[in-house]
Amino acid sequence: MQIAEEVRGDVTILRPVGPIDSAAAPRFEARLFAALAPATPDAPEKAPAGLVLDLSAVTQLTPAGLRSLLLAVRQARPGAGSTGGRSGVRIVLAAVPGPIRGVLEEAGLAALLESHGDLDAAVRAASRQ
Repeated sequence: MQIAEEVRGDVTILRPVGPIDSAAAPRFEARLFAALAPATPDAPEKAPAGLVLDLSAVTQLTPAGLRSLLLAVRQARPGAGSTGGRSGVRIVLAAVPGPIRGVLEEAGLAALLESHGDLDAAVRAASRQ
């Protein structure tokens, strides 16, 4: 699995390509946590306002990938992690393929994550601006 990264204003965009399975989940999780972290530990306000996951090129999402996503959702909540009291990072999904949406719904994660049909709408939703 490859993961492209882009920053638009106060939003980080991650685009995983391929399956997010047990082999890819550790790398996916590490990239999620890195994207949620502030630029410097001394400046929690420098964390991105939002994280958009463009899932358009994800071909499979297994329980290992779901676990990574759930851990990221928990980390993104306000006050989570070692920076207690920060405002939190909003995670928004973009362009989720039908089969992946079904997996998210079955796991109950679809109810926790806002989703948009296209990347631009997701970026607008995730931004503080």
